[in-house]
Amino acid sequence: MKALILKEPGAKPDIRVVDSPEPSLTSDGVIIKVAASGICHHDISVMDGTLRRGTKTDVILGHEISGTVVDVGVDVKDINLGENVVTTLTSSCGVCDTCQNGRDYLCDYGHGYGHGIDGGFAEYIGVGQQNVIKVGNIDLEQAALLACPIGVCIRALTDRASLQSYESCAVFGSGGGLGIHAAQLAQMITGNSFAFTYSPEKVERIIELGIEQTFLLGDGIDSTELIMAIFQDEGVNVSFNPVGSSMIETAISSLRYEGRALLMGEVSSGIISPNLSANLIFKNASLIGSTGANKTQIQMGLDMVVKGLISPVIGQKFPMDDISQAFQKIKSRETIGRVVVIPWA
Repeated sequence: MKALILKEPGAKPDIRVVDSPEPSLTSDGVIIKVAASGICHHDISVMDGTLRRGTKTDVILGHEISGTVVDVGVDVKDINLGENVVTTLTSSCGVCDTCQNGRDYLCDYGHGYGHGIDGGFAEYIGVGQQNVIKVGNIDLEQAALLACPIGVCIRALTDRASLQSYESCAVFGSGGGLGIHAAQLAQMITGNSFAFTYSPEKVERIIELGIEQTFLLGDGIDSTELIMAIFQDEGVNVSFNPVGSSMIETAISSLRYEGRALLMGEVSSGIISPNLSANLIFKNASLIGSTGANKTQIQMGLDMVVKGLISPVIGQKFPMDDISQAFQKIKSRETIGRVVVIPWA
Protein backbone atom coordinates (compact mmCIF):
# COMPACT_ATOMS: atom_id res chain seq x y z
CA MET A 1 0.00 0.00 0.00
CA LYS A 2 0.98 3.65 -0.31
CA ALA A 3 1.72 5.53 2.89
CA LEU A 4 3.18 8.87 3.95
CA ILE A 5 6.07 8.58 6.38
CA LEU A 6 7.81 11.35 8.29
CA LYS A 7 11.46 10.79 7.49
CA GLU A 8 12.80 13.89 9.19
CA PRO A 9 10.93 16.65 11.08
CA GLY A 10 11.74 20.31 10.63
CA ALA A 11 10.56 23.67 9.31
CA LYS A 12 10.29 21.91 5.96
CA PRO A 13 9.68 18.33 7.06
CA ASP A 14 10.88 15.46 4.91
CA ILE A 15 7.65 13.56 4.25
CA ARG A 16 7.79 10.77 1.69
CA VAL A 17 5.32 8.60 -0.15
CA VAL A 18 6.51 5.00 0.21
CA ASP A 19 5.32 1.50 -0.53
CA SER A 20 4.56 0.03 2.88
CA PRO A 21 3.35 -3.45 3.86
CA GLU A 22 -0.38 -3.65 4.42
CA PRO A 23 -1.29 -4.05 8.10
CA SER A 24 -1.62 -7.60 9.38
CA LEU A 25 -5.01 -8.75 10.61
CA THR A 26 -5.14 -9.90 14.24
CA SER A 27 -7.79 -12.21 15.63
CA ASP A 28 -9.37 -9.37 17.62
CA GLY A 29 -8.75 -6.59 15.11
CA VAL A 30 -10.07 -5.08 11.90
CA ILE A 31 -8.51 -3.63 8.76
CA ILE A 32 -9.88 -0.24 7.70
CA LYS A 33 -9.63 1.28 4.24
CA VAL A 34 -8.94 4.90 5.11
CA ALA A 35 -11.41 7.45 3.71
CA ALA A 36 -10.05 10.59 5.35
CA SER A 37 -7.70 11.74 8.06
CA GLY A 38 -7.76 15.14 9.74
CA ILE A 39 -4.66 17.13 10.57
CA CYS A 40 -4.38 18.86 13.92
CA HIS A 41 -1.59 20.77 15.61
CA HIS A 42 -0.38 17.58 17.27
CA ASP A 43 0.52 16.36 13.77
CA ILE A 44 2.11 19.72 12.98
CA SER A 45 4.18 19.59 16.19
CA VAL A 46 5.47 16.15 15.22
CA MET A 47 6.18 17.30 11.66
CA ASP A 48 8.10 20.43 12.64
CA GLY A 49 10.04 18.68 15.42
CA THR A 50 8.46 20.49 18.37
CA LEU A 51 7.18 17.15 19.65
CA ARG A 52 9.79 14.40 19.35
CA ARG A 53 9.49 12.34 22.51
CA GLY A 54 7.94 8.93 21.91
CA THR A 55 7.63 9.44 18.15
CA LYS A 56 8.15 6.27 16.13
CA THR A 57 10.92 6.33 13.52
CA ASP A 58 9.49 6.79 10.00
CA VAL A 59 6.05 7.15 11.53
CA ILE A 60 2.91 7.23 9.40
CA LEU A 61 1.14 10.31 10.78
CA GLY A 62 -2.59 10.82 11.34
CA HIS A 63 -4.82 10.12 14.33
CA GLU A 64 -8.19 11.50 13.15
CA ILE A 65 -9.17 8.55 11.00
CA SER A 66 -12.35 7.46 9.26
CA GLY A 67 -12.93 4.65 6.79
CA THR A 68 -14.62 1.39 5.90
CA VAL A 69 -13.98 -2.05 7.40
CA VAL A 70 -12.51 -4.38 4.77
CA ASP A 71 -11.35 -7.30 6.93
CA VAL A 72 -12.40 -8.66 10.32
CA GLY A 73 -10.58 -10.95 12.77
CA VAL A 74 -12.12 -14.25 13.83
CA ASP A 75 -12.72 -13.09 17.41
CA VAL A 76 -14.29 -9.74 16.51
CA LYS A 77 -17.89 -9.21 17.56
CA ASP A 78 -20.47 -6.71 16.28
CA ILE A 79 -18.24 -5.20 13.58
CA ASN A 80 -18.95 -6.28 10.02
CA LEU A 81 -17.37 -5.95 6.61
CA GLY A 82 -18.43 -2.76 4.83
CA GLU A 83 -19.33 -0.80 7.97
CA ASN A 84 -18.21 2.81 8.19
CA VAL A 85 -16.14 3.58 11.27
CA VAL A 86 -13.81 5.99 13.00
CA THR A 87 -10.92 5.08 15.24
CA THR A 88 -10.11 6.29 18.71
CA LEU A 89 -7.13 8.64 18.99
CA THR A 90 -4.91 6.03 20.63
CA SER A 91 -4.73 2.28 20.81
CA SER A 92 -5.92 0.72 24.06
CA CYS A 93 -6.24 -2.69 25.64
CA GLY A 94 -9.79 -2.26 26.95
CA VAL A 95 -9.10 -4.32 30.10
CA CYS A 96 -6.64 -2.40 32.30
CA ASP A 97 -7.95 -0.32 35.21
CA THR A 98 -7.45 2.90 33.24
CA CYS A 99 -9.58 1.63 30.35
CA GLN A 100 -12.20 0.21 32.69
CA ASN A 101 -12.50 3.62 34.36
CA GLY A 102 -13.39 5.29 31.06
CA ARG A 103 -9.94 6.70 30.37
CA ASP A 104 -9.01 4.48 27.43
CA TYR A 105 -7.19 7.40 25.79
CA LEU A 106 -4.62 7.04 28.62
CA CYS A 107 -4.42 3.24 28.48
CA ASP A 108 -1.44 1.82 30.38
CA TYR A 109 -0.49 -0.12 27.25
CA GLY A 110 -1.73 2.27 24.58
CA HIS A 111 0.06 4.32 21.95
CA GLY A 112 -1.05 7.35 19.98
CA TYR A 113 -1.85 6.73 16.32
CA GLY A 114 0.46 8.79 14.17
CA HIS A 115 2.89 9.19 17.06
CA GLY A 116 3.94 6.07 18.94
CA ILE A 117 2.46 3.77 16.29
CA ASP A 118 1.53 4.24 12.64
CA GLY A 119 -1.58 6.24 11.85
CA GLY A 120 -4.01 7.04 9.07
CA PHE A 121 -1.97 8.77 6.36
CA ALA A 122 -2.08 5.54 4.39
CA GLU A 123 -4.44 3.44 2.31
CA TYR A 124 -5.15 1.02 5.17
CA ILE A 125 -4.77 0.82 8.93
CA GLY A 126 -5.23 -2.10 11.31
CA VAL A 127 -6.72 -1.47 14.78
CA GLY A 128 -8.17 -3.47 17.64
CA GLN A 129 -11.93 -3.89 17.77
CA GLN A 130 -11.99 -1.88 21.00
CA ASN A 131 -10.64 1.11 19.10
CA VAL A 132 -13.47 1.33 16.57
CA ILE A 133 -16.71 3.33 16.67
CA LYS A 134 -19.35 2.63 14.03
CA VAL A 135 -20.71 5.81 12.43
CA GLY A 136 -23.47 4.63 10.12
CA ASN A 137 -24.10 6.61 6.98
CA ILE A 138 -22.70 10.02 7.85
CA ASP A 139 -20.18 11.56 5.47
CA LEU A 140 -16.82 9.88 6.10
CA GLU A 141 -14.79 13.03 5.56
CA GLN A 142 -16.83 14.76 8.26
CA ALA A 143 -16.64 11.64 10.42
CA ALA A 144 -12.85 12.03 10.59
CA LEU A 145 -13.48 14.98 12.95
CA LEU A 146 -15.57 13.04 15.48
CA ALA A 147 -12.78 11.99 17.85
CA CYS A 148 -10.65 15.08 17.42
CA PRO A 149 -11.64 17.87 17.45
CA ILE A 150 -15.26 17.15 18.46
CA GLY A 151 -14.74 14.45 21.10
CA VAL A 152 -11.75 16.33 22.50
CA CYS A 153 -13.90 19.47 22.92
CA ILE A 154 -16.65 17.46 24.61
CA ARG A 155 -14.22 16.06 27.16
CA ALA A 156 -12.64 19.47 27.79
CA LEU A 157 -15.83 21.47 28.27
CA THR A 158 -18.08 18.92 29.96
CA ASP A 159 -15.64 16.70 31.86
CA ARG A 160 -12.64 18.87 32.67
CA ALA A 161 -14.27 22.31 32.94
CA SER A 162 -17.77 21.10 33.93
CA LEU A 163 -19.44 23.87 31.91
CA GLN A 164 -23.04 24.29 33.12
CA SER A 165 -26.14 25.50 31.28
CA TYR A 166 -26.37 28.67 33.38
CA GLU A 167 -22.73 29.67 32.81
CA SER A 168 -20.89 31.67 30.15
CA CYS A 169 -17.97 30.61 27.98
CA ALA A 170 -15.41 32.51 25.89
CA VAL A 171 -13.73 30.61 23.06
CA PHE A 172 -10.49 32.00 21.68
CA GLY A 173 -9.03 30.91 18.35
CA SER A 174 -12.60 30.18 17.32
CA GLY A 175 -11.78 29.92 13.63
CA GLY A 176 -9.43 26.98 14.13
CA GLY A 177 -10.12 23.26 14.26
CA LEU A 178 -10.64 23.03 18.02
CA GLY A 179 -12.07 26.51 18.52
CA ILE A 180 -14.85 26.37 15.93
CA HIS A 181 -16.21 23.13 17.35
CA ALA A 182 -15.77 24.23 20.98
CA ALA A 183 -17.76 27.39 20.22
CA GLN A 184 -20.62 25.31 18.82
CA LEU A 185 -20.57 22.94 21.78
CA ALA A 186 -20.46 25.77 24.31
CA GLN A 187 -23.38 27.48 22.56
CA MET A 188 -25.33 24.23 22.67
CA ILE A 189 -24.66 23.78 26.40
CA THR A 190 -25.18 27.34 27.63
CA GLY A 191 -26.64 29.50 24.88
CA ASN A 192 -24.10 32.00 26.20
CA SER A 193 -21.00 31.34 24.10
CA PHE A 194 -18.69 34.10 22.91
CA ALA A 195 -16.27 33.52 20.05
CA PHE A 196 -13.07 35.51 19.46
CA THR A 197 -10.87 35.40 16.38
CA TYR A 198 -8.06 37.41 14.80
CA SER A 199 -9.18 36.42 11.28
CA PRO A 200 -11.73 38.79 9.67
CA GLU A 201 -12.50 36.29 6.91
CA LYS A 202 -13.68 33.71 9.49
CA VAL A 203 -16.18 35.86 11.39
CA GLU A 204 -19.13 35.35 9.05
CA ARG A 205 -18.75 31.58 9.00
CA ILE A 206 -18.59 31.39 12.80
CA ILE A 207 -21.79 33.45 13.06
CA GLU A 208 -23.48 31.17 10.49
CA LEU A 209 -22.84 28.26 12.87
CA GLY A 210 -25.07 29.90 15.49
CA ILE A 211 -22.50 31.80 17.55
CA GLU A 212 -23.96 35.26 17.04
CA GLN A 213 -21.72 36.78 19.73
CA THR A 214 -18.56 36.64 17.64
CA PHE A 215 -15.88 39.31 18.01
CA LEU A 216 -12.85 40.24 15.93
CA LEU A 217 -9.64 40.83 17.82
CA GLY A 218 -6.73 42.70 16.31
CA ASP A 219 -3.64 44.80 16.80
CA GLY A 220 -4.26 47.76 19.06
CA ILE A 221 -7.23 46.10 20.74
CA ASP A 222 -6.81 45.22 24.40
CA SER A 223 -8.46 41.81 24.40
CA THR A 224 -9.03 41.72 28.14
CA GLU A 225 -10.59 45.18 28.20
CA LEU A 226 -12.92 44.21 25.33
CA ILE A 227 -13.99 41.02 27.06
CA MET A 228 -14.53 42.66 30.44
CA ALA A 229 -16.59 45.36 28.74
CA ILE A 230 -18.77 42.69 27.13
CA PHE A 231 -19.25 40.97 30.48
CA GLN A 232 -19.73 44.16 32.50
CA ASP A 233 -16.44 43.64 34.37
CA GLU A 234 -17.57 40.28 35.73
CA GLY A 235 -15.88 37.96 33.25
CA VAL A 236 -16.84 34.48 32.09
CA ASN A 237 -17.11 31.20 33.93
CA VAL A 238 -15.03 29.24 31.42
CA SER A 239 -12.48 30.26 28.81
CA PHE A 240 -11.34 27.87 26.08
CA ASN A 241 -7.81 28.51 24.82
CA PRO A 242 -6.53 26.26 22.01
CA VAL A 243 -3.86 28.80 21.01
CA GLY A 244 -1.53 28.60 23.99
CA SER A 245 0.77 31.06 25.72
CA SER A 246 0.02 34.02 23.46
CA MET A 247 -3.60 34.04 24.73
CA ILE A 248 -3.19 32.55 28.18
CA GLU A 249 -3.09 35.84 30.06
CA THR A 250 -6.21 37.07 28.26
CA ALA A 251 -7.96 33.75 28.85
CA ILE A 252 -7.32 33.99 32.60
CA SER A 253 -7.87 37.75 32.93
CA SER A 254 -11.29 37.34 31.30
CA LEU A 255 -12.48 34.93 34.00
CA ARG A 256 -14.85 35.81 36.76
CA TYR A 257 -14.22 34.71 40.35
CA GLU A 258 -13.68 30.93 40.54
CA GLY A 259 -13.60 30.69 36.75
CA ARG A 260 -11.89 27.89 34.84
CA ALA A 261 -9.41 28.42 31.99
CA LEU A 262 -8.91 25.49 29.63
CA LEU A 263 -5.49 25.26 28.00
CA MET A 264 -5.81 23.05 24.92
CA GLY A 265 -2.69 23.59 22.87
CA GLU A 266 0.42 25.59 22.06
CA VAL A 267 0.65 26.91 18.52
CA SER A 268 2.81 29.94 19.27
CA SER A 269 5.92 30.70 21.27
CA GLY A 270 4.67 33.50 23.47
CA ILE A 271 6.06 34.27 26.90
CA ILE A 272 3.75 33.93 29.89
CA SER A 273 3.44 37.11 31.92
CA PRO A 274 4.29 37.20 35.65
CA ASN A 275 0.78 38.58 36.19
CA LEU A 276 -0.57 35.12 35.45
CA SER A 277 0.01 33.81 38.97
CA ALA A 278 -1.59 36.87 40.56
CA ASN A 279 -4.68 36.54 38.39
CA LEU A 280 -5.07 32.88 39.24
CA ILE A 281 -4.61 33.52 42.95
CA PHE A 282 -6.85 36.56 43.39
CA LYS A 283 -9.60 35.22 41.16
CA ASN A 284 -9.40 31.86 42.94
CA ALA A 285 -9.36 30.52 39.39
CA SER A 286 -8.26 27.23 37.86
CA LEU A 287 -5.97 26.61 34.90
CA ILE A 288 -6.90 23.24 33.42
CA GLY A 289 -5.12 21.19 30.80
CA SER A 290 -7.10 18.73 28.72
CA THR A 291 -6.33 16.23 26.00
CA GLY A 292 -7.89 13.17 24.45
CA ALA A 293 -11.39 11.73 24.37
CA ASN A 294 -12.81 8.36 25.36
CA LYS A 295 -15.14 6.21 23.29
CA THR A 296 -18.22 7.50 25.07
CA GLN A 297 -17.30 11.09 24.25
CA ILE A 298 -16.64 10.21 20.61
CA GLN A 299 -20.05 8.51 20.48
CA MET A 300 -21.59 11.65 22.01
CA GLY A 301 -19.98 13.68 19.22
CA LEU A 302 -21.47 11.33 16.63
CA ASP A 303 -24.94 11.67 18.17
CA MET A 304 -24.66 15.48 18.15
CA VAL A 305 -23.62 15.52 14.51
CA VAL A 306 -26.44 13.16 13.50
CA LYS A 307 -28.96 15.41 15.31
CA GLY A 308 -27.55 18.53 13.67
CA LEU A 309 -26.41 20.05 16.97
CA ILE A 310 -22.77 20.35 15.83
CA SER A 311 -21.52 20.76 12.27
CA PRO A 312 -18.07 19.34 11.45
CA VAL A 313 -16.21 22.17 9.72
CA ILE A 314 -13.71 21.22 7.03
CA GLY A 315 -11.89 24.24 5.68
CA GLN A 316 -9.86 22.51 2.99
CA LYS A 317 -9.17 19.03 1.65
CA PHE A 318 -5.91 17.86 0.16
CA PRO A 319 -4.81 14.62 -1.48
CA MET A 320 -2.09 13.00 0.58
CA ASP A 321 0.49 13.80 -2.10
CA ASP A 322 -0.02 17.47 -1.20
CA ILE A 323 0.72 17.05 2.51
CA SER A 324 3.45 19.72 2.42
CA GLN A 325 0.94 22.27 1.14
CA ALA A 326 -1.53 21.25 3.84
CA PHE A 327 1.24 21.62 6.44
CA GLN A 328 1.96 25.18 5.32
CA LYS A 329 -1.73 26.14 5.23
CA ILE A 330 -2.19 25.08 8.83
CA LYS A 331 1.03 26.76 9.97
CA SER A 332 -0.15 30.03 8.41
CA ARG A 333 -3.65 29.69 9.96
CA GLU A 334 -5.25 30.38 6.60
CA THR A 335 -7.99 27.78 6.82
CA ILE A 336 -11.12 27.71 8.94
CA GLY A 337 -11.89 24.57 10.91
CA ARG A 338 -10.04 21.37 10.08
CA VAL A 339 -7.83 20.45 7.15
CA VAL A 340 -8.46 16.90 5.95
CA VAL A 341 -6.27 14.72 3.77
CA ILE A 342 -7.72 12.13 1.43
CA PRO A 343 -5.91 8.91 0.49
CA TRP A 344 -5.09 7.91 -3.03
CA ALA A 345 -7.98 6.73 -5.18
